[in-house]
Amino acid sequence: MKKIIEENYESTLLRGCIDKNTTEVSFLMKVKEEVSELESAYYSSDMENMKEEMADVILTVLNFARHYEIDIETEMKLKIDKNYSRV
Repeated sequence: MKKIIEENYESTLLRGCIDKNTTEVSFLMKVKEEVSELESAYYSSDMENMKEEMADVILTVLNFARHYEIDIETEMKLKIDKNYSRV
């Protein structure tokens, strides 16, 4: 997973979509935009577009975490453990 996170982040940097000064507000706006596009694909029953938009949402969130040096893989494992503890 770490390789995917780094490749995704690097490609986004190279395209100029983000830089070291990108703020959390910018990331949150981008996440909202991608979720809105996913929602549109869902309500249009466009499964092919839905797949792409779902990937966009996930990759955008991964970029957000990477930008702020959050080890999202560790955080996801902790969250899964927490969910299991609630069973």
